[in-house]
Order: sequence, then C-alpha cells, then structure tokens
Amino acid sequence: MRLRRTLLLLALLLPAAAPAAAQFFAFGQNKIQYRRFDWQILRGPHVDLYFYPEEAGLAGAALAYAEASYDSLRLQFGHDVPTRIPLIMYASHADFEQTNILPFTPPEGILGATDFLKRRVTLPFRGSFAEFRHTLRHELVHVFQLSLGTANYYKSPRITKATPPLWWTEGLAEYWSEGEDARDEMVLRDLILSGKLPTLAQLSGPLGGLEYPLGGRIHRWLGETYGDWRVALFYQEQWRYETFEDAMLGVYGRTLDQLNEEFQLAMRRAYYPTVQVRDPLPVKARLVAHRAIKGAFVPGDSAGEGEDGPGEAVYISPVTGYVTIYRKGLAGGRERTVLTGGRSADLESLHPFASRLDASRPGHLLFSARIGDRDALVVWNLDERRVVGRYQFPDLVSILSPAWTPDGRAVLFSGLTLSGISDLYRVTLPDGELTRLTDDPYQDLDPSPSPDGTRLVFVSDRTAGGLDGSKNLFVLDLATGAIRQLTSGTWVDESPTWSADDRIVFASGRDGILNVFSVDTLGAGRRETSAWTGAFDPAVSPDGGALLVSGFNGLSLDLYHYPPDDAARADTFGPPDPDLPPHSQWPWPGATDAEQVLAAGEPYRRRLTLDFAAGEATFLPGIGSLQGASFLMSDLLSDHLVVGTVASYQAEGLGGLLDNLNVGVVYLNQKRRLNWGGGLFRTKGSNFEGSLDVAYEESAVGALGILRYPLDRFNRLEASMVVERSDRVDFTLPVDEPRRVGWIASHFVSYVHDNSLWVPSGPIDGGRLSLTAGLSSDFSNSRFDNFLFAGDLRRYFRLGRRSAYAARLFGFWSGGDRPRRVNLGGTVALRGYPLFGRIVGSRAYMINQELRYPLLNHLTFGTPLGTVRFPEIQGAFFADLGRAWFESGEDRAVLGSYGASFRWPLGPFAVLRLDVGRRFSSDNFRGYGLTPEQRKTGFVSFFFGYNY
Repeated sequence: MRLRRTLLLLALLLPAAAPAAAQFFAFGQNKIQYRRFDWQILRGPHVDLYFYPEEAGLAGAALAYAEASYDSLRLQFGHDVPTRIPLIMYASHADFEQTNILPFTPPEGILGATDFLKRRVTLPFRGSFAEFRHTLRHELVHVFQLSLGTANYYKSPRITKATPPLWWTEGLAEYWSEGEDARDEMVLRDLILSGKLPTLAQLSGPLGGLEYPLGGRIHRWLGETYGDWRVALFYQEQWRYETFEDAMLGVYGRTLDQLNEEFQLAMRRAYYPTVQVRDPLPVKARLVAHRAIKGAFVPGDSAGEGEDGPGEAVYISPVTGYVTIYRKGLAGGRERTVLTGGRSADLESLHPFASRLDASRPGHLLFSARIGDRDALVVWNLDERRVVGRYQFPDLVSILSPAWTPDGRAVLFSGLTLSGISDLYRVTLPDGELTRLTDDPYQDLDPSPSPDGTRLVFVSDRTAGGLDGSKNLFVLDLATGAIRQLTSGTWVDESPTWSADDRIVFASGRDGILNVFSVDTLGAGRRETSAWTGAFDPAVSPDGGALLVSGFNGLSLDLYHYPPDDAARADTFGPPDPDLPPHSQWPWPGATDAEQVLAAGEPYRRRLTLDFAAGEATFLPGIGSLQGASFLMSDLLSDHLVVGTVASYQAEGLGGLLDNLNVGVVYLNQKRRLNWGGGLFRTKGSNFEGSLDVAYEESAVGALGILRYPLDRFNRLEASMVVERSDRVDFTLPVDEPRRVGWIASHFVSYVHDNSLWVPSGPIDGGRLSLTAGLSSDFSNSRFDNFLFAGDLRRYFRLGRRSAYAARLFGFWSGGDRPRRVNLGGTVALRGYPLFGRIVGSRAYMINQELRYPLLNHLTFGTPLGTVRFPEIQGAFFADLGRAWFESGEDRAVLGSYGASFRWPLGPFAVLRLDVGRRFSSDNFRGYGLTPEQRKTGFVSFFFGYNY
C-alpha cells in the first residue's frame, strides 16, 4: 500500500486514531456508494484495467504505463507474475473512498493499495499524471513482491522464513517508483541532524510511516554501495534463509549491524554540511501553534494588534484526532476552536494537507469541505461562528485552495471533474455562477489573485518536465485567458500567494528541501526562509513583511511566525530563461481517444472466487466440543460477498455429527447505497444465554433478509427479517407449554449513529447510539412469540488530548410468550461479574462510567531479538451499575462494581485489559444464583477487547 507522504505527516500530528469498521448490527461509521459505476475492462498483455466511462480518456494512458512498468520490473526482479494483474482505477479520491475492495474508507493520504488475497491494485487519479504513475509503479512493485513471496513458499513451505520488514518492502516500492522528494528530505534531515535516525534493527517494527522515506533512502544507499542487482538475488534466495538478518548477510555479505553502521556514517557525511548554511526553524522563527499547518492571517479590527503587527491567525490542526480549524493570537494567548471536521455530515473532511484557508475578507473564512459525495465551497462567519454560504457543483467532486478576489465578489479555486481533470474555476457570489478558467489535461492548483484582480498565479504541471513530476508557477490573464510561465525547473514550486507589494511568495523544493521564496512579476526572485528541515505553505502578513509558515522540526509539523530574514534574502536568482521549452505541450503517453477505449473495452462480469476457508475446533470442559469451518467468497470488486459457516456441536459420544449440524450461508450485495442480502440456515443445539445452564434447545431451518441504508457517514438505518421453522423446548422460562413448534417470522429495525474517535485502546471522543425494535410472530399458533426494544447510548467527553470521561446507558425490554434475553455479565458490561454467571433477564438496564487517562506514553522492551515498543498504556477508574430480571419470577438485586482498569494495546484488535475492583449489591446478590466465589466483593479479571 502506498501512503501519500502527507499521511506520514498526519501520523506525526495525530494521536493514533481510527474509526471502527462499519458492519451490520454493530457500531461503526458508514461507507456509502454514492455513484453507480458502469465498470469496463481494457486488457493488456499482463494487466486488466477496470475503469468506468467517465475516466475513459485516462484509461489508455494508464494501461500503457502499467504494461511499461511491468516490463521494467520483470527485468529488475528477474521474475514474471504468473497470473494477470487486476488494476482498478477511480477518477478521484472521492470515488476511491467508495471502493469495497478495502474494508475501510481510505483516508486522503492513501493513494493506492495492493491486497494479498486477489493481488488487486486499486488507486485513484487525482489530476496529476506524474503522481498517478508513481503510485501505480509503487503498487506493481508490491505485486511482484507478493508473487515472489508465494514462489518462495512453494520452494520451502516452512513456518520460519526470511520475512522482510516494512522498511524493506515499502522502501523498495518507493525507490523503484520515484525516490525521495522534498518532503522526504524534510523528514530525513530532521532525523539525521537531530540525532534521532533509527537503526536498521529499530526499523524492524512499525514507525508510523517513517518506513517510507527511510526505507527508500536505505535502498538508494544499498543500490549505490552494493548494486541494485542484489535485490533480485535477495528474492531469488529468500527461501533458503530462516530470518531476514540471515538473508541480508547471505546476499550483501554484511550483518544488519554492519550495514547499519555504514548507513549511519553515510547519512552523517551527506547531511551534516547542511548545518553550515541552514538554521533550524526555532532559531529564526517563533512558534505559534504545535502540530498545526495551513496558517492564514486574520485581518481587521477583530484580529487585534500584537508586537509583530496583525495579531491573529487561523490554522488547521488534527492534534485532537479530529481535523479542526483554530484561531490564536500571534503573540500568544488562548487557542480557540473555530470549527471541527469529521464529526458531522456537514463537515466530513477539511482536506488538511491538500487545501489552503483564506481569511483575507474581514470577518469571513473561506475553505473547502467534503459533504456527501463531493466537496463544497464553504464561507464561514468568524464572528457569528456559522456557515453563511455553501456551494456545490454537479460536475466537480473536489474543490481545493479557494481564494477571495480582492473585491470580495468572487472566489477562485482548483476543481476536479468527474473524469479526473484538474482545472481552475471562478465562482461569483452570492449567485454561485461558475466559470471555467482553464480546460486541459494538466493539473492546475493553488490560484491566488493579483492585488488589482486582473491576473492570478497558480501551480501547474504543464511545465516541460511535468510528466516527471515538476511543477512551476504560471500567470493567467483573466481578461484574455493567456498563460505565461513565471518559474521553471525540475523541482516543485507550490502554494503561491500574491502579496500586496506585487511580489509572489511561494514554497519550492529547488534546493532539495522545501523553503519559501518570492519572485516579481517577471520571475526574478530571492530566498525568504532558510530552514534546514523545511518551511512551506506561506501566508504573507497584510503589511507584506512577516510570514506565517508551516514547518517541520523535531518530527512535528508546527506553525511559525517568520520575520523578514535579510540574510536569506541576499540569496537571489534571475528570471527564467527566455528560451524555455514551450509549456502545455506534453501529452499523456499512450493516451487513446475515449471512444476507442470504450469500443475496445468489455463489460465487467461478476464472478465469485474463494478468498479464504478455515477450519476450527473448540472444546469446553463440561459442555462439549464444536467442530466447524467457514469460508468467504467475493467478486473482483468485492461488491458481492458470500459468507458461509458449517459447525457441529457434539456434547457426548462420537455420534450425532449430522444430527447436530449447523449450517449458514449469507449473500451480501454492497454495489449500491442500499445494501441488501439474504441467506439460509439450519441450526440445532443448546442455547445457554449467558449461563452454564441450558436455557433452551432448538432446531430451526429458515431464511433471512438484510437491508442497510446509510443516511450519511455517521447515521444509518438497518432492518432484517427472519422466517424459520422452529422446534424449541424451554427449560428456564416459566411458560405454559415448554415445547413450541411452528413457523416464526421476526422483524428488526435499528437506527445507528457513530461519530466516535478512537485511540488504540478504544473510543475517546464523540458518541455512539443504537436504537432497536423487534417483533417475532408465531404464525402456526397465532400469537406473538416476543417483542423487544433496546437502546445503547455511549458518549465520550474529551477532558484532554488523551483523556476523557466515558458514559454508557443501556436498556433492554422484551416480552411475549418467549421473550428474548440479554446478559449483563462480563468485562464489557458489568465488570467483576462472570460472563456465564446468570446475570440474564428479559428486561435490563445498565449504567457504565469511566474516567480514562494516559498512564504511560509508551512501553519499550529490550529483547535478544531487538527492541520491542508498544503504544501507550491507558488507565481508568470505573463504576458500573445494572439489573436484569424477568417479567415474572424471583426478585433480582441491583448489582454494581467499581475499581481501576488498565489497557495495553498489543496490536490491531488485541487490547489487553486488567480490571481490579470490588462488587456490591443492593441485597447480597440475591436472585442470580451466583456461586460463593462469585459473591466475593473483590475481583481481578483479564480480558482481550476494546473499551465500550
């Protein structure tokens, strides 16, 4: 998987936070199929390209480059992939976020993925052909790596094998696709010059994205020092070795420690001279906000005056886990929240790395935000703290870096069409009339108007080296549409701002690292900053003096106030060569007319294939054994899933395998916004319902149907229907007829809300709500079998960056002839009470409370195999209260517990929890049949699982 470099930076900004995956009848946020994709297939010698008509103009070029990359990589690896490679392409990241191939909604920093099961390469086009080529080559490297890994397994199918770490696999993909850019250099310089460059042994574990730039640089050094041919030898000989260290010794003739010493020395020699000519940001500038980017000055009286001029700025920070816009005085003071994204359908995403803010119009903030299936242009009143304008356009899915015109009557921005074409637009306010300013296949970004409003400056890859990733500045005359090149070079110029003194300030990687420069209207320029680890996204103060820049220092992205630097300004350069190669001339290589592509394509046909199958066996002393198997099938786009299980419960003897057979198969269609599914099942066996006593035995055969409709990313409706022929005998319910035989129809409807924010141990902000109503009818006996109402409300109130007060309120009510039951025992409910402890009833309520706080930032163990580092340990104080009872029967006491808890995330879906506390009861635990051991007040329990 290729993470965009900004995702690495986001990982450095964020406390680890991710939403739980959405699924039926469970909490989680929604992936929504907004559009209907008419998939077509264009076949090459080795690659099958899957595309839809809107991107047909790109399909020919994409397939041509994929095949060229395959031919290059087959020589580099000395290997042919034995199967055809599926390449699934989307015309925008907004479309890519709807893919079902990934089980989660890919954030903006993920630009491509290669999955292990079907070896599919899935990626979006975002307007830049150079970026697309880089990502495509990166993912094809992973295809070859997976293919070679399979071949090595067949040569030597053993458990212990030389598995490369992430820095090797991702670093090689970066190295053989593009190599380092200015942002990679920013990270490398900071690590090396600060003395924090990790060793190769330390890189064996995950490092939050550092594996990408570091891995690419290590591979470049290995290639320059020992030769790239050793990479192919490594994969050819990998099957011979038991460990990665053994493989490196065999292939490179050096131990990992020896290679590390050589690499560390080479990096010091390469980067230490930088200290003589550049300065760290804190020496030249003053910190405004930690972990913040995209700053903009706030003009007008409301901003106040500080010691350095206009005294307030707005900026973006994801430090809390949600991407949030703040405002703060430049001379210090309290940070104030303007608005928060990612918590409501009105502001799903604020594009923290791709899009700028503009606060140049007094009292108003201009930005873009994802709302539904496309971006919106949003005007925010800073004083009233509300939206006063919102504009969306049918043909545009992405809106980036909006900027006010000097008269405040129009907005300029970069937009991405449904077909993936990036151009510049102007929208007049308040009527929302849209005008297209450029119309070509080149990527045009970051428009900024001149002070007189007659021209604008923008970034584009239409320069002569654009196909290879170069971007320069251009000036567009708004009256004539004429475009003039302002800067030139094989680097990236970005984020231009036209200042009041008629100079254009911008960031550039022209000297290998991002810094701020400025040019006049003819292109003659000078340096403005000289930071050794980078300064970018400049905003110019209204008086044209100081800058507000995003900077990288100490592995953190921060916002700095940078005063005029006379020493830096002494570094000047002249205007571009008048004999520049013509711009706007290079074509997409291999491009084919869209009509020809559609004629050559063939329609996508659904074909289910087996993804995996697994068997399992379980033995419970005193209860019995369980043998079973499960499987998953899907089509290539994962729009259609089939899940099946087969199990046999065997309580005694060797017989009864078929008699106790439980079988279920469910089909799920995720192709449209309304997800639906159906299935068949046969069940037989005992149901314990939270107790070691058998509650009832049932044999049933039936069918089920499922519906799921997401209202937006955070809210959805779910419904299910089950029709079954049931033969059931109850042992614990006080019913007149213990045996019930008949046809049962059950209907359930749920509303689910989830905008929670997660850290590795569980949710820490936002909230979750589930409301369910159900009814089961016994048609054979003309009566209600049962009905139920259930509600589960969870709220997380943030007290600090990593601390919160969590509260949960749960209620359950079921009635009828055979009411459904709920169990309140176990560590995810009433802590201190056993899961099989008879805390069961047809009616129940429960209240949980926790005060969650960080106990240790991280935990590191030194082992003979290297250093192992785990995430933070979270502590909590908890108090639980609940009661479960039946409509008739013995009276039940109110139960409760309180104590302290510790959570240690060992890995994905593996959170070790330790609860230490005391139980209490309103009446000596009466009515639950608890054992004397279970009645003791003190308890200690271990559990694997997330917080509620």
